[in-house]
Amino acid sequence: MISKRAQIGWSLIVLVWLPMLAILVWGRGGILDLVAIRREIRDLESQVESLKDENGRLKAEVQRLARDPDLYERVARERFFYKKPGELIIYLPPSQEGGTAAGTKAPGAQPAPPKP
Repeated sequence: MISKRAQIGWSLIVLVWLPMLAILVWGRGGILDLVAIRREIRDLESQVESLKDENGRLKAEVQRLARDPDLYERVARERFFYKKPGELIIYLPPSQEGGTAAGTKAPGAQPAPPKP
């Protein structure tokens, strides 16, 4: 039979220490929350790095555009379908077999009629 002192000791463990351990692991600000926060920090740091890379790439593109007016004109023509006075833009939709990137459309472009 277990002595009275051992029963009190086990009772303290069950009634005090186990709930404290559960709170430490699963409670608000517990170990599981800490792990989740660290994972989120890693994800955000990764996003920051990718955004810094993109920012650097965009700054370099802005500098190239500022230095080279021909490049500026080419980008305006390709991305925004700008044209010079008197020019006519003929848009050819991408073919089904490949060609230009899918989803590229001229503003106001109508889909091709279905083939009979």
